[in-house]
Formats: sequence, C-alpha cells, structure tokens
Amino acid sequence: MEAAILFWLSVLFLSSDHANDPVTEAWRGRSHTRDLDCQRLSQAEAHRQHPGEVPPTNMRSSTIMELDALVCARRVVPWGERNPRDELILTHLTSETTSIAGIASGMMGGPAGAGARKVVVDVHYPQPQVAQKIATATRLALSDLGHTVSGSVPLLAAGDVAILTSVPLQQSLPIACQRYAAEGTLKDVDGRDVAMVMVAVLRDNESQLHAGLCEAGLPVLATGPSAATSTTSTTSTTSTTSGRFTWLR
Repeated sequence: MEAAILFWLSVLFLSSDHANDPVTEAWRGRSHTRDLDCQRLSQAEAHRQHPGEVPPTNMRSSTIMELDALVCARRVVPWGERNPRDELILTHLTSETTSIAGIASGMMGGPAGAGARKVVVDVHYPQPQVAQKIATATRLALSDLGHTVSGSVPLLAAGDVAILTSVPLQQSLPIACQRYAAEGTLKDVDGRDVAMVMVAVLRDNESQLHAGLCEAGLPVLATGPSAATSTTSTTSTTSTTSGRFTWLR
C-alpha cells in the first residue's frame, strides 16, 4: 500500500513540475512518444535556449563528465503525413543549419570579418514549405552568431532560371553565383558587398543539406563599342563584379 502511494505521488510530482521532461511521457506508450520531436543538445546550448528549465554548466562537474539535454516538443504534423525526405530534413534541421551557419561564419571571418556585410540565404529545395523552413532556420542560426541577416529573397531572370534548372545543382549553384554577381544581387542599396549562403539538396535520393558561400569577387573589365559618330568609332570600358563560390559542405 505504501509503495502504491509513493508511486502515485511521484507521478503527480513529475507531471506538475516536469511537464516538459520527455522521460515523464514514456509511460504513456510508444504511440504517444512517437509524437514527440526530440533533439539532443549540449547542456550549454540547452541552457541558452531554455534557461528556466536547464541549469548552466558547472565548471567542476564538466571536467569529470560531459552532460547533455534531450529537448522535446509535440509534433505539429503526425508521422506518415510528410514525405520521408522532408521528415528527415526537418528532424535534423536545427543541427544541420547550425553547422552550415558555423562554417559560413568561419569562412567570412565571423561577424567582425564580415563587417557591415549583410548575409542573404538562398535555398534550393523542391518543396516550397520545407525550403522556407530551411531558409528561416539558417537565417536564425547566422543571426545567433552575430551576423546581419537579410530576409529578402534573391531573384534571377526567367532566362537564367530556365538554364540553371536544366543542369545539375552541383553545376548550377556556382553558375547562379556568377549571375547574382552580374545582376548586382551581391551589392545592397548602399553599394556594400552582400554575402550569400546557398543551401540545397543535390540529389533526389538524399536528405543531406549541402551549402556554398557566394561572395563578390574581383572586378571584371568589359570592353565594348560605344555610340559612334559619323566620323569616329570609340570603345567604352565598364566594370562588373564577378561571383566567388565556395562549397562549405
């Protein structure tokens, strides 16, 4: 009898004070547990995201063992209603975009190295709703690192899009970077450089997010005929900026 009382008291304690703890959900059964989206984070990152529920790291204990946290939230869409590849990408979206943002930030020299440059995110994924989620998560990850992120969506001319969609993404992303540079997308309204993080799934049978960094390269001089008079012919020289594309992962 005493054991039963202690059991129900423990259940009431867990359900009231630890309602967000995934361990307390396990006793409800497998089908209930499957409806949780869980992600394992370091204790420091979990404390940053959920300071009221996860304590800060302790320097003394962290030298003895490495602790982590399992952060769970109730799924919005039940299992089986999404495309399997969409499901895999969204399951690991935070860790994937955090990794991409970290590599991109390092390539740009961090927020200090990027200076006043804005960062734009361009996502290539066949499902528009998932592409929007990838873009938003990547922007948030870059913003968390201290970068100035623009919410604008880069656009190319219809002719460029038709050409780029006819070649594999491994080739089209570097080409698109060149076209963005030629169209002036890598400059903001004040003439400052803009860096672009381009995210894509390169093959139909994979769920790995790949990414590249598109930056303004060296000026390119283009020489062509100018308006000619009836007696003379002259040439004019204009300067455009090339695009420099670097694969991140």
